[in-house]
Amino acid sequence: MLSLRSTVHRLRPAAVLLAAALAVPLATPAAAAASPLTVYVDCSAAADGSGSQLAPFNSLADVNSLALSPGSAVLFKRGATCLGTLAPTGSGTAAAPVTVDAYGSGPLPVINANGGTQAVLLSGVSYVQLRDLDLTAPGDNTTTRRGVYVYGADAGTLPGIVLQGLDIHDVRGKLPATTSTGNGTGKYADASGGIVVEAQGSTTPTSFAGLQILDNRIHAVDRQGIYTWSNWCRSSRLASFWNSLCSAAWSPATDLLVRGNRLWDIGGDGIAPMTGQHTLVEHNTLQGFNERSGSPNAGMWTANSVDVTFQYNDTSGGHSTSDGMAYDVDHSTDGVVFQYNYSHDNQGGFFLLCPYDRPTVNFTIRYNLSVNDQARGFQVCNGALTNGQIYGNTLYLADGISQQIVTESTSAVLDVRFTDNIVARHGSSGTVGWTLNAPAWVVDHNVLYDVPVPSGASNTVTSAPLLAGRELADPWGYRLLAGSSALGAGQAVTGAGPSDYFGNPLPAAGAVNAGAYQGSAVPAAALAETFNTDPLGAAPAGWTLAGPAGGASVAADPAGGYGAALLLSGQSGADLSAVRSFTATGDLRVDARLRAGQSGAALGLHLLDAAGNPVAQFSLAADGKAAYTDNGTWTDTAFAYPSSLWLRVSLLVHPTTGSYDVYLDDVLQATGRLTPGAGPAGQLRLRVPAGTPGAAFAVDDLLVQPLNS
Repeated sequence: MLSLRSTVHRLRPAAVLLAAALAVPLATPAAAAASPLTVYVDCSAAADGSGSQLAPFNSLADVNSLALSPGSAVLFKRGATCLGTLAPTGSGTAAAPVTVDAYGSGPLPVINANGGTQAVLLSGVSYVQLRDLDLTAPGDNTTTRRGVYVYGADAGTLPGIVLQGLDIHDVRGKLPATTSTGNGTGKYADASGGIVVEAQGSTTPTSFAGLQILDNRIHAVDRQGIYTWSNWCRSSRLASFWNSLCSAAWSPATDLLVRGNRLWDIGGDGIAPMTGQHTLVEHNTLQGFNERSGSPNAGMWTANSVDVTFQYNDTSGGHSTSDGMAYDVDHSTDGVVFQYNYSHDNQGGFFLLCPYDRPTVNFTIRYNLSVNDQARGFQVCNGALTNGQIYGNTLYLADGISQQIVTESTSAVLDVRFTDNIVARHGSSGTVGWTLNAPAWVVDHNVLYDVPVPSGASNTVTSAPLLAGRELADPWGYRLLAGSSALGAGQAVTGAGPSDYFGNPLPAAGAVNAGAYQGSAVPAAALAETFNTDPLGAAPAGWTLAGPAGGASVAADPAGGYGAALLLSGQSGADLSAVRSFTATGDLRVDARLRAGQSGAALGLHLLDAAGNPVAQFSLAADGKAAYTDNGTWTDTAFAYPSSLWLRVSLLVHPTTGSYDVYLDDVLQATGRLTPGAGPAGQLRLRVPAGTPGAAFAVDDLLVQPLNS
């Protein structure tokens, strides 16, 4: 907990009580406003206090009546719940922001809008930092609801707002599916969602500068996950259908940063920043979007924006083919880049390109990975595309997946170069093809394995790319083995780089690989397990099971993704374990996807030596935290894992240094020491301890491979 000094000026007679409680001499209102103070709020307190830690306020009304000056802090007690809307007034400065945060121990403090429109309203303020709160805004999906609403109207530039570490959930705002007001319901002006940022007005251009949305959890919200809107959006490149929505001249949000957020169970769009310039959206994870909207929505996208970059994002679980694709370069944009992103198991597909009546220009889609996305690889709406570059991407289609790799039906010019990509299919079922009749769309130097080659394509390679762990829902399965047809099959693109999906630098000169991997050939995996060839309901082949019969069986992916998974059921009287041997030496990378149906029971992922001694161990622990062993002793990380959500776990094992790194969804959580006395890792064990009847877990996509390759 950071130590923060803060200032408040009370707008009612309780100013006297506040000053006395904090032992601060009374001063004129102007002087009081200039002296930062800290205010405490405990909505579980029986009596309303003066705002000190010993006598905290007990209502949001107390806070909302304060004029916060630079350096002020409002701290909410952990474990307490406040009802209504937090609507602080007053701004900070770059050197002394206003801070709203938590104090004490226990779960995050809750603000429940309790029938109000939003849990938190930040209106017309600058340099306010909102952290570590649990926010909810229940509703019936027919009226506007928001977790956080950042708003400005005729306010000029509003800089320095930070939203970080929030848990926003059960926000049930307007949806087209529950109203009769059309597909725009719940977005554009007066949008509903987890975090909504909106600039309005007609006299003074209004925008947000340097707004940061960091490390939040947003789930079970309708309609939008993270959404920005401005009516200051008229420009020469604007698609005509937005003319009625954009009532003022272009004044974009600048330098918006959306980083490290985890979103799931989103009713409509996942992350959709509109009308921005120099926007960066990175390291976000989205599982499950367009769940309830009943209208077109995509995972992550932008429209009417300039110089926007989406990178290192992971998007899956898009529902329906009413859009339903992971990513989208939409209308009225210039200079949008999508790079180093992962997409899988989206019903609507991988990418949407949607220009309408103004060309979408200067976009780049490079070094991304698509695994088992359905319906469409790239769909083009009606309209022109200018100077589009799609290169260095890998698209993998397993048996039974149907996809139009590119589909378009426009007579407009599609000025796009589709180069250095891999599109690979395995299996005999599913329909794959192209609907591409655009002479300006160039298809050159691609590996197209077991898929049709479109008319006019040049320098096409059709032999196998030999992927290291094909069919896995794990990016590390899509590096290239020795003999891959994709090695050196590409042609360098001017301005490409600086690296591939996996962080390898691009070759300084000469040929490049096709696809998202630009390194040298890697050795074959020691273990690559998908459970997809096992009969549903059967025990997994190649695994040694111990414990109650039927406790481990193969079933369909519980999240609806491609293929099967191993389900493990907790038992009351005995441990349940499944062990698989492998042969590998040296530094190792061990990947697995784990899913807990609850947070009150444990699932272990253990590396053992040949004699069964633990080398390194990871667990989704019974206390709700991700845990690992350090020198043989169990230690919790700070990560609280969500239930009923897939997590990618990676253990990077370094025998020479006696250590290993623990990653969750590519984020380093801890470094531990290997267990003393253990030999080299040679077995993988999955374990559910006894005493957990009814607990349910799923495991999938296990990959063991040399690390330094």
